[in-house]
Amino acid sequence: MNPQPSSQTTLLDGGELGALTFRWLGDRYAHRWVFPTSDGVVELASIDRFDEQRNTCASPPLQQIHLQDFGDGRRVAFGVGMAGRGHWSASFTLVPDLDCWVVELACRCPIKPMWLGSSYALTCPWEIDERVAAASWQLEDCRILLEPIAPRSQLAAEENMLTICPAEISDSATTQWAFRLRRQN
Repeated sequence: MNPQPSSQTTLLDGGELGALTFRWLGDRYAHRWVFPTSDGVVELASIDRFDEQRNTCASPPLQQIHLQDFGDGRRVAFGVGMAGRGHWSASFTLVPDLDCWVVELACRCPIKPMWLGSSYALTCPWEIDERVAAASWQLEDCRILLEPIAPRSQLAAEENMLTICPAEISDSATTQWAFRLRRQN
């Protein structure tokens, strides 16, 4: 892979759904959603470091980002990357008709990894609803919901961190997980 310049930033502006930015951080892209409020901004930022406790990356190590617009209004950021023996792919799709972002991730690894997932640092208090397996926060006139979606993804919450991960990791194969970030008025 070619090294990326440290100042490279890519932006997908989702308007009321928040702006998604990708910024080069060391050897991978970090990403975050920024939601403007009357008091400033609220953000949901990926944790992009090696997780010593899990002995793997805290979030997929994306090293290439490609933006594409589709005729139906969807805007997509495609990402790929690798670390260790894993090869990651991701798509971050802005779907205006559904008023949401859909994020789909996958990791191909020749041996079963101990853990896979996407971890996010929280800059504001989120409410976790165990009944519907969703996290949300109140944003002035609406709620922002983060919901794990098929294929069999789950949500875990720790202090100041949300993690979306696959319910099951495949043996010597590709494992997928996904989530949706949407507004609820």
